[in-house]
Amino acid sequence: MPPASSRRPWSVLAVLCTGFFAIVMDTTMVNAAVPVMIGEFGAGLGAALWVVNAYVLTYAALLITGGRLGDRFGPKRLYLAGLAVFTVAAGWCAAADSIRELIALRVVQGLGAALLTPQTSAFITVLFPPRLRGTAFGVWGGVIGLSAVAGPLAGGGLIAWAGWEWIFLAHVPLGCVAFVLAAVVVPDHRPRVPHGWDVTGTLLVTAGLAAFCYGLLEYGRPGGTASVAAGTWVGVGAVLLVCLLVQQRRTRGEPLVPRALYRRRAFVRVAAIGAGVHFAVVGTALPLLLYLQSVLGNDPLAAATITAPSALAVGVVAVVVGRWSQGARTARLLGVGVLVYAAGLALTVLCARPGVSAWQLLPPMLIADAGIGCTLAPVTAIAFQSVPPSLASGASGVLNTARQIGGVLGGVGVGALLRLRLSADLPAHTHATAEDLPSPLRAPFTDSLLRLSGDSLTRPPAPAGLSPREAGLFGDFTDAVFQQTFISAWRTTMALPIGVLLLCYVLSRRLPLESPLRIPPQGKGKKSPQHSQSS
Repeated sequence: MPPASSRRPWSVLAVLCTGFFAIVMDTTMVNAAVPVMIGEFGAGLGAALWVVNAYVLTYAALLITGGRLGDRFGPKRLYLAGLAVFTVAAGWCAAADSIRELIALRVVQGLGAALLTPQTSAFITVLFPPRLRGTAFGVWGGVIGLSAVAGPLAGGGLIAWAGWEWIFLAHVPLGCVAFVLAAVVVPDHRPRVPHGWDVTGTLLVTAGLAAFCYGLLEYGRPGGTASVAAGTWVGVGAVLLVCLLVQQRRTRGEPLVPRALYRRRAFVRVAAIGAGVHFAVVGTALPLLLYLQSVLGNDPLAAATITAPSALAVGVVAVVVGRWSQGARTARLLGVGVLVYAAGLALTVLCARPGVSAWQLLPPMLIADAGIGCTLAPVTAIAFQSVPPSLASGASGVLNTARQIGGVLGGVGVGALLRLRLSADLPAHTHATAEDLPSPLRAPFTDSLLRLSGDSLTRPPAPAGLSPREAGLFGDFTDAVFQQTFISAWRTTMALPIGVLLLCYVLSRRLPLESPLRIPPQGKGKKSPQHSQSS
């Protein structure tokens, strides 16, 4: 690496974070546009979930592969390649003519994101000395928090002023500027120590995640054959992931996950907690936006304005808790954060009602996001306290991958359960509401609603031949059914992420209260404190 790079590591990090910011912000921007896309393309919730999850699924499934390619060909080359693929695909997304074409292009976007993301954390371990590495990772993590605020606001504003296409087109100039800056500023570092490539493990994790998540997303589609096929995909994915665990323990070469990390129980547990928290974060984001827009009738910008204060709370709390995350209190802070997050989610859905002011949900949303902020720094601190500096780079990659996989499973798991509950709850609410309609309207009302796929969020038009008064009554009662069905399904669905968070709390109680790091004797017995601080 050129010597100049050591004198300007923060400039290099700022450039790297520009591209990384676009990658992370993409998901939150697209979430804001999903209700609009459902209306424009006439798609159901299943197709809408694919628009979001085709990106994050490809992203997570190829993240480890992207890291290994960076080790082999150099992180700068992979960073530039990933940014180029992501930017070009974003431009094509804006020109998509159908929901299927958009989903396919989102897969290409996810490929670019998977190539880029591992290189940012790899550069941090190279550019910064151990004493500054924690601060650099803090800045890197702050980009994620900032994107949570900026994504919905930017997406909502672009949709309101220019249309949903601009949430993709906006990435094009940002990606071009980031590409030029990275090409000029970022050093062309090449790893000095050659790394092996666990091809079998890479194929197993990619195919296993893809099959498992594909099955979850397709489960609950109309027709028994579709559900059987989806269950088969879930089973195949689960078998492949079990094979991955066996293969990782028995492989003689260099595994995807360094074996030394398996033996550090604190690291394994905190990585699982990080994955669980991200499961809830990603899984609950889209249902909340659907409630704010499709049920309460807010436009994307108004919905983003409502969620912005709570998203900002994540960053503020994370900074404060980060300063406290030292010693014995770190594990306790993590446990408190998980419980507060779970309580905030429960209060949010309990406060949800048809016709309620969205601002009444802000207090429980602030509680939930304060809980998220309380988990970010402790997870990272405990993870790096539990490994020696020689494993810091590998630990960073594994921790980030665990979070992304948790996010993918949250998106598809919560989405699939929401689809199932919508399909199951719609008939009951339809028949109950039809009892209050005049007799001539009951049959056409129930027929028009029950013909829907079950996960459709688009209201059916009033049947022909109705008077203006009857058509208005039909529309009002249809809105009531959709609102009641969504809220009922949403409340039931939220038991899944809340349950995952409670399991995370149980795991947090099993974390050591002091740093578990033990450095083998190397002739001088006073090295442990130094290593503990540097990690």
